[in-house]
Amino acid sequence: MKLFLSSQDLGNFAEDLRELVGKNRKTLLITNARDYKDSQARAERVAEKMQILQQAGFQVQELDLRKYFSKDPTELKAFVDKYDPGLVYSIGGNVFLLGTALKISGMDDILRQYLAEDRTVYAGHSAGAMVASKDIETYERDDLKIEEVGAYYGIESVTDGLGLIMEYIIPHANRPERKQVTKFYQNQAAKIGAEVVVLNDGDVYIVNGNHKIIKRAS
Repeated sequence: MKLFLSSQDLGNFAEDLRELVGKNRKTLLITNARDYKDSQARAERVAEKMQILQQAGFQVQELDLRKYFSKDPTELKAFVDKYDPGLVYSIGGNVFLLGTALKISGMDDILRQYLAEDRTVYAGHSAGAMVASKDIETYERDDLKIEEVGAYYGIESVTDGLGLIMEYIIPHANRPERKQVTKFYQNQAAKIGAEVVVLNDGDVYIVNGNHKIIKRAS
């Protein structure tokens, strides 16, 4: 299994992602963490993230999982198989929207299968990194509510993450306005005896098989 989890975008380590992915630079960009934004604001952010990946040398196609909510999961599986991504990347935003979109579309199982077979790399920043944990309920706080998912998707939020890592990612730790949030997440993880990976913008957490490393921006 290969993972590239960051606080913001590709951090300071785009070259490490290229090395991890290898020759197949075809990328599916999962954008559903931004589904709480109006269409124009969402489109602008998606375009920005696509440009970042393209400039880093990746061939990018957006994957809006909402298109597959009411379809048989085999349809999404057929699309992913045909595209054959070397990288699946989730942008930041609301982790509960992202986790729920992954689940009800069936992309969570597809992704876990691809990772188990070493067919792709999973990467993401902020919420896209947080969702890699086994449980995302830990991330709930006053301004990030689980129940808000129903207003956008019409169903109750899932509270399970992808279960790719045992640790909990805490992004944006060096932002002054995130100091209290960082401490809150650390306390939440401590209550259940879980490890945390605290990332500043620029930092990344890379998993390559049994090898794990946190790379810090200088």
